[in-house]
Amino acid sequence: MKTLLAITLPILLLILYFVVPEQKNNPEKAPQPPREEAEKPGMPSPETLVSLAPDPAAAIPGEPARIIIRGVASLSDIESLTFDDKPVPVFSDESGMAALVGIDFHKKPGSYPLVLTLDDSRIFKENLEVKPRVVATAEFDIPEQLGGNTPKAEHELTATLSTDSSVLDSVTAKVNPEQLWSGPFRLPLGGDPMVTDTYGYSRKTGSVSLSHLGTDFRAAEGTPVHAINSGEVAYTGTLRNFGKTVIIDHGLGIMTMYMHLSEIGVEAGDNVGKGDPVAKSGNTGYSLGPHLHLSVRIGGFSIDPMKFLELMGPK
Repeated sequence: MKTLLAITLPILLLILYFVVPEQKNNPEKAPQPPREEAEKPGMPSPETLVSLAPDPAAAIPGEPARIIIRGVASLSDIESLTFDDKPVPVFSDESGMAALVGIDFHKKPGSYPLVLTLDDSRIFKENLEVKPRVVATAEFDIPEQLGGNTPKAEHELTATLSTDSSVLDSVTAKVNPEQLWSGPFRLPLGGDPMVTDTYGYSRKTGSVSLSHLGTDFRAAEGTPVHAINSGEVAYTGTLRNFGKTVIIDHGLGIMTMYMHLSEIGVEAGDNVGKGDPVAKSGNTGYSLGPHLHLSVRIGGFSIDPMKFLELMGPK
């Protein structure tokens, strides 16, 4: 027995001496952590998943929020992004992967869920805080071409605005799944146009109050109006209160509207490039003088065009 132990023990020690170091230095033979506990490459961190612009603290009704998605390798890795349970298209540009959320002008303040789902079924959630919007009020006249400040004109204004708005809503509610724009968006007029009326205040006309959901630029009648980016013309026509109107679909739910025009130079279905002339400014519809009214909608919601250009214009 002693002889057997004397022979066996050195052999065991030799085996341990060579095998144990080999396991330590060979990752294929070293013990591995359970697969489900291993960190997956490209996994986004919930703490840095979302950032907002221009205000990183909260969103405001009637303004856009730019959602930045970090830590994801490509668009194909994203299954969906939703805000308040509604889908939000994701795109890629020079800053990386991003999305634009249009905050409804009438949205109530509160905390709303923003949910990112990846193609491997992982889900990340953030809350987007919506703060109250302060709305100013100003007295406004009904243009003489629409009947002036009379009860009859007020009644007709209210009745026809509903019809006009239905036309705009039916066009801008559609979401083209393709990105049609390229690079930064630009102003619709040449030079350095002056803003004469801002977005979001309430125009009180007699007993009627109307929200001004666009930006007005000074423009003499007949001034060329340019597409602020490439896209497809989704609508052309004349509406009683908005006058001659052109709507351009830029894809992924972004649409721009050019109103109170004197002439329209494109037709529905036309493809236009950034900067292409599409119309001439005018004084048609609910207008007190020649100008250009620009509206922007994201996912069917009207948002401040100048805030939009802060996010999507030249840096």
